[in-house]
Amino acid sequence: MRHTQRPRTPTSYTTMPRPQATRVPGRRALCWSAAVLTLLLAGAAAAEPVAAAAGPGKVQVVAALPNLGSIAGAIGGDRIEVTTIATGTQDAHFVDPKPSYIVKLRKADLLLINGLDLEIGWIPPLTQGARSARLLPGGAGYVDCSSGIAVVEIPSTLSRTEGDVHPYGNPHYLTDPLNAVTVAATIAEALKRADPSGAAFYDDNRRAFERRLYESLFGKEVVDLAGGAKLAREAQAGTLDAFLDGTTVAGAPLRARLGGWLGAMQAARGKPVVTYHKDYSYFAARFGIRVVDYVEPKPGIQPSAKHLGELVERLKQGDVKAILTRPYVEHRSTDSLAERTGVSIVTLPIEVGGAPEATDYFKLFDMVTGRIVQALTAAGRTSGG
Repeated sequence: MRHTQRPRTPTSYTTMPRPQATRVPGRRALCWSAAVLTLLLAGAAAAEPVAAAAGPGKVQVVAALPNLGSIAGAIGGDRIEVTTIATGTQDAHFVDPKPSYIVKLRKADLLLINGLDLEIGWIPPLTQGARSARLLPGGAGYVDCSSGIAVVEIPSTLSRTEGDVHPYGNPHYLTDPLNAVTVAATIAEALKRADPSGAAFYDDNRRAFERRLYESLFGKEVVDLAGGAKLAREAQAGTLDAFLDGTTVAGAPLRARLGGWLGAMQAARGKPVVTYHKDYSYFAARFGIRVVDYVEPKPGIQPSAKHLGELVERLKQGDVKAILTRPYVEHRSTDSLAERTGVSIVTLPIEVGGAPEATDYFKLFDMVTGRIVQALTAAGRTSGG
């Protein structure tokens, strides 16, 4: 798996063409030009009253996705007002750009986007319709949260034969919780620029967020002993295992004290899974599970009968215990695979709000890691909901 550090420049929505791959039926292609759609949205939005800011003096933040909104809320606290556009049960690639979103953007100080072209179909029409220069790429309020992320799976070539490939790399980077530390820092800096008088407040909240994330990922005991930042550096360098096994405390390796999500996932480590879409690459790399195949033969392409047949033969080998899928994709294929092979189907969100339990970024990972461990270590067929 290749990691590439992206330059710290805002994403441009016009510099690279998107591959014109066939979409899964039910995913509506954007067939109007951006100019026509923007005019229609702007006209509809102009007819709607602009609501007063919910909190006088608060920084108005619009987050494209729920995970970004959750992290922003933890950093900004009561000094900000957060509005999230997409919901956790929506496919972030295909959100309808409603006129009501333009109204929200017109009063926004900051717009937080995932970047890497994930929102290419709906953020540009909304920002252009809002007619706010600060929310356009390069503007003071435009915050590309992928800045500083080590992006994986950047294609060397673009071709429609490869499906719906993201030209800037895999955009699902927040499935690795350590990337939330980078995102939190990006958001904190943006809030400090928008609200300089709250700089100390945002810095304190960012540090508290990082501490909580390190404790959630590694466990409080090992963080107290080794330091969260040190553990994070080892994990990102790929040397965490050597550090945990080579560092002893009271005569025992530090690994014996590993807790949190990583500690829980040790029981599933090395186990193979099949995922519906290529959205668990970062998660798999962080937690040590192996993605051996996909229900989609290529990103965004509905599985054919032939591909499903090949998957059935692969799953009958018996080593794969779970297929990880998402709430909003078609379930006929995964249901068929489960019926024909007995492999568990685990339906997991990748965004806050994608399930009732996933009320914030931390609870999202509590739920996801718990369900994966259960599915990969339990005998027989289970369901992720």
